[in-house]
Amino acid sequence: MKKLIFVFIVGAALVWYGMDYYKKNNATDKKGNMRGGAKQIVVAVETGDVIKGEMKDEGIFTGSIQPKSKFQVAPKTSGRIKKVNFDIGDTIKNGDIVAELDDEEFILAVEQAEAALEIAKANYNESGELLEISKRELERVKTMRKQKVASEVEVENASADFKTRSAKHMVNKSSLRQAEASLAQAKLKLAYTKVDASWSYGTNDRFVAERLLDEGAMITANTPIISVIDITNLTAVIDVVERDYFKIKQGMEVKIFPTALPGKEYTAKVTRIAPMLDEVSRQARIELNLKNPNFELKPGMFISANIIYGTHQNTTIVPIEALVIRKEKEGVFIVDETKKVAKFVPVECGYRNPKQVEICYPEISGRVITLGQHLLEDGMAIRIPSDEEKAKGSETKK
Repeated sequence: MKKLIFVFIVGAALVWYGMDYYKKNNATDKKGNMRGGAKQIVVAVETGDVIKGEMKDEGIFTGSIQPKSKFQVAPKTSGRIKKVNFDIGDTIKNGDIVAELDDEEFILAVEQAEAALEIAKANYNESGELLEISKRELERVKTMRKQKVASEVEVENASADFKTRSAKHMVNKSSLRQAEASLAQAKLKLAYTKVDASWSYGTNDRFVAERLLDEGAMITANTPIISVIDITNLTAVIDVVERDYFKIKQGMEVKIFPTALPGKEYTAKVTRIAPMLDEVSRQARIELNLKNPNFELKPGMFISANIIYGTHQNTTIVPIEALVIRKEKEGVFIVDETKKVAKFVPVECGYRNPKQVEICYPEISGRVITLGQHLLEDGMAIRIPSDEEKAKGSETKK
């Protein structure tokens, strides 16, 4: 029993001595050095300034340009193309003749219809004269009947002849109208051999986008020959996610930056907003009216579209890289210039863009850590490289 007590006392003494030694050798002095010879962990970081300025709630999207109007020109009848008057890139006016089809058959049809109309007119005029004669004869017989000179049978015969002539005249009148319609139809079909491009709105010239057939081709009705586009006014199309969808309103101004034209900026306006989001992509189609007076922009070009939803003036702004998550709270590490340590401050954010974020609460100032913060915890020591050290590091990488 005495032996066990002795062992316990010796063990307790060794534990106390070990803990005391560890505390003495791991305590830090005022300079941040470990008294036992080891050094405290110091994290090298880079910083950015907390500034006051203007912050915009901005949506940045990608999309493409489409023509405001595009349609294909096709004939209303079949035939062989005799001539095509336009090619790709040509300017075309409203009503211009695009192509001509062989028209010999249609010319003969018009001549035949004209001849039939002349016959119908002759028959109509003849029946009209005979009807007039029978009418006068009926009136004469009726007068004679009143004078007891003609019999009732003669009156009935004259009346029957008048009715027959009247019916024949009505038939000839219908035949005349039918012949006139046939002639008009034949002329219309002849006109169809001249294929024109026409549109109901806008007076500006348009352009030939495609030439689909050449001279000599046999085509049927409604076979496209060329396509015509309007590029004076274009439609820029973007797709937006649900987060941005409800911020966009008709009439909003949009800045357009074509990928193929670096440095060029255009202004468009929101004209149409899809009333639903696609179930697969969860995006909605937004159409923008884009004027193109110099024809620099072309359908099919890729664009970047920037829409500003709102602006905050004289607000607190930090680099977006400064944001971190600690214990499920979003915040930034602020540099304590006196103690050379990083202090974690939870924040409430406002507007954001790819480079900066607005800090709504609390009010902060000074510098925030933008690189190396993933290694930090609240109160850890930091080292900020000088400009000379940064330059040497850059030269070493080279």
